[in-house]
Amino acid sequence: MPKKRNLSDTTNGDKSSKRPNKKWKKKEIEQEEKESSDDIGPGGIDDEEIDSDDINDQEESDEEEIIETSTEKRRRLAKQYIESIKEDLDETGFDAEDIDQDLIAERLRKDVLEQTGRAHRIIADTFSFPIDPGTMKSRRHELSVTCIAIAESGQFFYTGSKDHSIIKWCIKTGKRLHVFPGGRKEVKKFDGHTNHVLALAVSSDENYMASGGSDKKINIWSTKEDKLLKCFTQHKDSVSGLAFRKGNNQLYSASQDRTVKVWNVDELCYVETLFGHQDQILAIDTLSRERCVTVGSRDRTCRLWKIVEGSQLVFRGNTKCATEDGQAFQEGSLDVVAMIDEDNFLSGGDSGAISLWNINKKKPVFVHNIAHGLQTYDSESEGPLKNPYWITSLATVKYSDLFASGSYDGNIRLWKLIDNIRSFVPLTEISLIGFVNALQFATIEDKTFLIAGVGQEHKLGRWKRIKNARNGWRLMELPLKSQNNSK
Repeated sequence: MPKKRNLSDTTNGDKSSKRPNKKWKKKEIEQEEKESSDDIGPGGIDDEEIDSDDINDQEESDEEEIIETSTEKRRRLAKQYIESIKEDLDETGFDAEDIDQDLIAERLRKDVLEQTGRAHRIIADTFSFPIDPGTMKSRRHELSVTCIAIAESGQFFYTGSKDHSIIKWCIKTGKRLHVFPGGRKEVKKFDGHTNHVLALAVSSDENYMASGGSDKKINIWSTKEDKLLKCFTQHKDSVSGLAFRKGNNQLYSASQDRTVKVWNVDELCYVETLFGHQDQILAIDTLSRERCVTVGSRDRTCRLWKIVEGSQLVFRGNTKCATEDGQAFQEGSLDVVAMIDEDNFLSGGDSGAISLWNINKKKPVFVHNIAHGLQTYDSESEGPLKNPYWITSLATVKYSDLFASGSYDGNIRLWKLIDNIRSFVPLTEISLIGFVNALQFATIEDKTFLIAGVGQEHKLGRWKRIKNARNGWRLMELPLKSQNNSK
C-alpha cells in the first residue's frame, strides 16, 4: 500500500522535491516569452543581448565602489582638494606649466596654518594713515543699521536695520541689489522680519544668508534667488548673533534666551542647543574649527564652545577697576566679541575696555582700558559725572595683526596687535558720527575695505539719540603705502 505524504513533506521537503516544480515553471515562462516575441517585433528587449557575466561584473564593481576604506577616502578627498587648488591657481592667471609642486605646497601649508590657528599675517604697517574721509562711500537706511554681513568673495554685502528690512548691496558700486522688506509687528505670517533685525551671516560658499532679530526668528535665504528658504522659530527670545563656520554650512545662533543653537543649513534642520550663560548672549563668532565663542552680557563671561567634545571654556571678564581722574569704572557687561585666529579673540563692553584673550589662559592677556575715552553727563543727585564710551562693535582681519573698534564717541579706531599677539597699540582714528553698531572687513582683489553700520541709536535700545548722525553704512578703503608713494 503506497505511503501517504503529509503536509509537512510538501512544505518543508528536501530540495529534490522542489526541482520538478521549478523546471516546470521555467519551461512555462520560456514558452510564454516565445509566444510573445512575435508581438514585440524587431528592436524589442528580446533582440538585445544581455550577458550574465556583464551583470555580475557590474554588481561587483558597484560593491567595490561602496566598500571604501578610510585611507582610500582620505586619498580621494586629497586628490579632489589638490585639483581644486589647481583650478583656483588657473583662475588667478597662472599657466598650467607654472602650477608646480611649490605653489601647491605653499597653498596647502597656508590652509593648514589657518585651520590650526597658527597663521598670522603682518599687514597693519602696510597701510597709509590717516584715511581721507572724502573717499568714503555711504548709503542710507530709514532707521539705525544694526548688523552687516559680507560675502567671502567681497562682491556683495547685506545690512540689517531697526526698520525690519535687509538690503543687499554691491561693494564695488555701492548700488542696491535687492531689498528684503520688513513687516509690521502684528503680522504673523510674513516672509521676512517683523521686528528689529539684529544679526546677519553669509555662508562661505555664498549660497545662504541667515538673518535673526527681535521677532525671535532665524530666516535662511538663498543668495542667488533672493528668496526665503526656511524660517526657524526655536529660540524663545531675540536672536542677537549669527555665525557660519568657515568652509562649512554649519550655523551657530546666539540669543537673549541665554542659549546657543547649532543648525545644519544644507539640510535646513536644527541640530542641538548649548547651555551655560547666566544672562543674555549678545554676540558670537567662529572660524574653521567646530567651535564658537560668545559673550554673555551681565554674567561678564566669554565662553568657548567645543561642539564635538560637548564642553565649554569659561573666561571671566576684567575684574579690575579702571580709574581716571579719581573715578573707578567697573566692567558691568560684555557686549561684543571677535576672533583673531583659532586661539585668540577680543571682547568689549560697557566699561570701555577692550580685552585680548588666549584660549589657554583664564584671564585676559592684555586689557586697554577706556579705549574710546570718557563722556560727561549730568546726574540729578551728583552733578556732572564721567562715564566711558561703550565698545559697541569689534572687527578683525582674520589671522592678521589688524582690528577695529567702534563706539559712539565720533571715531572708529584701528589697532595693531604686537608682541606675538600679547598686546596691541592704536594705529589711527576715522571720524564717524553716530553709534557704530557693526564693523566688518572685506578683501577684494588685494584691497582691504572696512564697512561700518551706523545709526542714531544703539542697536539694542533707545537710551541715547545722536540727532546729527545718519542712519546707514560707510565703506572706506585702507590705502596701501605703496599706492600713496606712487601718487
